[in-house]
Amino acid sequence: MIQNGRILSKQYRKALGFSNASATKQFLTGKDIVSINWPLIELYNQRIIDIFTAIQSISDYRQLNVQKTVNDAFTIIRDNNIIPTMTNHGRSPESVYFVWMQGYIASLLFLPYIEKELNTKLIINGADDLSNPSTFARKSDPDFANSERTIFVEFQSGFKGSKVDIKKSKVKTSPTAEYYIAAFDFFNGLYTVINTKEIPDDQWYENVLWEGALCYTVPNDQMKPI
Repeated sequence: MIQNGRILSKQYRKALGFSNASATKQFLTGKDIVSINWPLIELYNQRIIDIFTAIQSISDYRQLNVQKTVNDAFTIIRDNNIIPTMTNHGRSPESVYFVWMQGYIASLLFLPYIEKELNTKLIINGADDLSNPSTFARKSDPDFANSERTIFVEFQSGFKGSKVDIKKSKVKTSPTAEYYIAAFDFFNGLYTVINTKEIPDDQWYENVLWEGALCYTVPNDQMKPI
């Protein structure tokens, strides 16, 4: 009877138009409905423009049109319905979007700093490549690479003024390529570009603020002013 009940339940859900129990549950409970607070998104966009226009005014590189870059990225994300998919540890899609857009604009604005440090030209390599929205946030590749794929760079930005920590999960090594972490502390106006091979093996610790993830704290004397 139980088996028959399961078969009948499956047929019932299929008749309703669902192929699995999870989709049925999402539909019946309304949890598949995501209502985006678009006025809040607009406020976030303007704040990001204000933040990086101010930072750009005191930096050495001012080629990036911050307002146009924010608006263009937002249009692609909105038109491809990406914002409803932006979920992370229970945070709202609006909050995740704001943090993502901060990091995206920061990486483009300060890409010349990284290129100068490494003496090479870099291209977008990871999930931030909006030329193909279908792969957005589904790739774990480093953010930037040179055209020969012999140099890879993971970009990290912070805005809260705490110590600069690097997650071990972000650290990659390869016998055929060099991997770097570019960490920017926008609260204090500092940055560093670190070769992952140079991070000491004995200085990883469990960071309770990041759910026990192994982290390395960048020494202050390795940070440079923007």
